[in-house]
Amino acid sequence: MGKWVLIFGGLFTAIFGLSFIFAPHMFFELYTGGGLTTPSAAIDVRSTYGGFSFGIGLFLLYCSKHNIRMGLTASMLALIGIIPARLIGYGLDGAPTQYMNIFLGLEVLLLALSIIAY
Repeated sequence: MGKWVLIFGGLFTAIFGLSFIFAPHMFFELYTGGGLTTPSAAIDVRSTYGGFSFGIGLFLLYCSKHNIRMGLTASMLALIGIIPARLIGYGLDGAPTQYMNIFLGLEVLLLALSIIAY
């Protein structure tokens, strides 16, 4: 089961990253309802949402073949950081877009699957 959790998480994360590497303005506006108003904002979103997410996705895919426990640990730790941060944003920043709810649902699902598979 762990292998498939890592493949699902790795593919989702890598594809998410690629979307921000190649079209940061479009995906940022689609997911958040806001725009990137400066070149530095676009570069930062391209590198963090895009590059970092793509790299983590590749790492999870690598671990699906070479070290499932390490990959599941990385997945759980990342999601233990992401989920509370998103929930804090809900509380402090107000009503999120529907995409934020979808991402939260996928993150909670992936965390639960990672815990079960571990």
